[in-house]
Amino acid sequence: MNLKADTGGAFAKACQLGDLLDFRNEIVHPKDRPAGSSIFVGLEHIERDTGVRIGAVRIDLSELTGRRARFYAGDIVYGYLRPYLNKVWIAEFDGICSVDQYVFIVRPEVDREYIARFLRSDQFLKTAPIDSTPGQLPRIRSGEIAATPIALPTLAEQRRIAAILEEADDLRLNHRRALKLLDDLAQSIFVEMFGEMVDRGDVRYPVACFAELLSSQKIGLVRAASELSEDAPVPYLRMDAIALDGQLDLEGTRRTHASEFEISEYALKPGDFLFNTRNSRELVGKAAVFDGPDGYIYNNNILRVRFAERLRPEYASAFFRTRLARSELELRKSGTTSVYAIYQKNLDTMPIVVPPTKDQAKFAEMISQIKKQKAHLRDAERRSRQLFSSLQHRAFSGQL
Repeated sequence: MNLKADTGGAFAKACQLGDLLDFRNEIVHPKDRPAGSSIFVGLEHIERDTGVRIGAVRIDLSELTGRRARFYAGDIVYGYLRPYLNKVWIAEFDGICSVDQYVFIVRPEVDREYIARFLRSDQFLKTAPIDSTPGQLPRIRSGEIAATPIALPTLAEQRRIAAILEEADDLRLNHRRALKLLDDLAQSIFVEMFGEMVDRGDVRYPVACFAELLSSQKIGLVRAASELSEDAPVPYLRMDAIALDGQLDLEGTRRTHASEFEISEYALKPGDFLFNTRNSRELVGKAAVFDGPDGYIYNNNILRVRFAERLRPEYASAFFRTRLARSELELRKSGTTSVYAIYQKNLDTMPIVVPPTKDQAKFAEMISQIKKQKAHLRDAERRSRQLFSSLQHRAFSGQL
């Protein structure tokens, strides 16, 4: 047994995650003709980085069209597809989840909150190997998780560390919730000005096809993971920077090398409308307005759109989050189990509600004011996130 003393005088045992977790492999399959109902939790129902479940749906098991994994209260459910999203949560009830999530049973001698926080930590992502096979979304295998080393202090020490991290995380989450309230305000202003736009019958204004409203559109630049590095000169925006709520997160943007021609062809400028053309089914179709500095280029899972005068990008971004737009996007999705796409030719036919430009301009000005308030909150959220990251590093390196 390999022991080391931490700064608090407690002893941490060096082991692997597989020594602390058991893989639950209970699959609910349509061919078994399951009966009754169950609560379903997909990746879209888990907030990234926080371990917070933001949704769930009750489904009729007799209507299942694909396999689902079963979990029980107290299990750790880990989203292994695009693991950098850190979609890791502790189940509060029994249910089923998508098969792009692993279900782990935590052994009784281990604090599950401590383990869940380790799985969401930077240390875990840096240590565990992530498979980036071309043509597939990044993923991590269950065996690779099991083989990941972890320093395990006493149970009392695990609980102390988890409690400290929870307190620091609450500060970070409070700032994030305040930002979400501002996002909700923006969408509320949209509804007040233009209506809810639930379906085609709930429209007050003329409708045009997406292609009729464009000045230009261009798919981004291909770069392999091996061509990205921290030291490269050009920031390279990827699809994970676009959130479902229309926000754009430029922190953590990877960098690459690009020729002068590539930079001129694929440069982003403020006001560019960015549309995610390829992703998992629940995430494909995300859209946001670029508001960053000069110098960014973007990848081939993003379509850069510049609109003609009839459509403002701020309005378009809010419109794409209406129920009408989401249902139209759903009709245009095609793909396999893990990767879906909305092809440019299909997006071109999408109906867009077009209010008067003066009303769109008024909406854009309101959004501008909200963005200024959000900038201040983002600074505070960034500081609290840095504090949490520092504590997290110390916690899992025996220094807390």
